[in-house]
Amino acid sequence: MFAKLLKHKLIEKDMKITDVAKALETSPQNLSQKLKRDNFSEKEMEEIAAAVGCTLEISFKDAGE
Repeated sequence: MFAKLLKHKLIEKDMKITDVAKALETSPQNLSQKLKRDNFSEKEMEEIAAAVGCTLEISFKDAGE
């Protein structure tokens, strides 16, 4: 789910995976592989969000709301 949201945000901000990878000091290949697995820690999600100029908010909402 995070990977899909990130891809939409990159399009919105006219950014590429390479831009995010550079900000995170990792290779674009490494980041692309993580996106394919869509398995990120909370810390990684926060760092990625910051790299695209966003903040990360995680919440649970009751189904009845």
